[in-house]
Amino acid sequence: MRLPVWRCLMASAVLTLSTACTQSTSGPTATQAGETLKTHITQLMAETDLRDVKVVDAGGKDVACGEGGTKRTYAVQVQMPYERPSLIGQMAGALSRIWGYEVTEVFGGSEKTILRLESARTNLTLDMPDVRLATVAGETDCVPAPD
Repeated sequence: MRLPVWRCLMASAVLTLSTACTQSTSGPTATQAGETLKTHITQLMAETDLRDVKVVDAGGKDVACGEGGTKRTYAVQVQMPYERPSLIGQMAGALSRIWGYEVTEVFGGSEKTILRLESARTNLTLDMPDVRLATVAGETDCVPAPD
């Protein structure tokens, strides 16, 4: 018996969509990943010798995402007294060397770089919107909300 092509395509599409929308339950919870974000960002600031860090998103609360999912955020910024043109590279190198983050995206024409640590379910965005201002914003993956 031969199935019409459209039925095969529909079945394939449904399977793909259901797999893509499924939130994995293995790995850290949003709370655990949120704490990892905070720790890594705080230690990164010390590692790259940045002082007078201002927390612009304290995180610590669940943010709804996906279908019944949750994520956490945390972000800082630092105003520097002098220019540090290689700062984003230094931060990306430290994140990779110390914790194993991998660069997932580099934005051409700007300093903005996104890194990911799969095992911790964390994503960090490094940016220098001004030559003396650096920002680091973290976000966890969307994971199933606790019961």
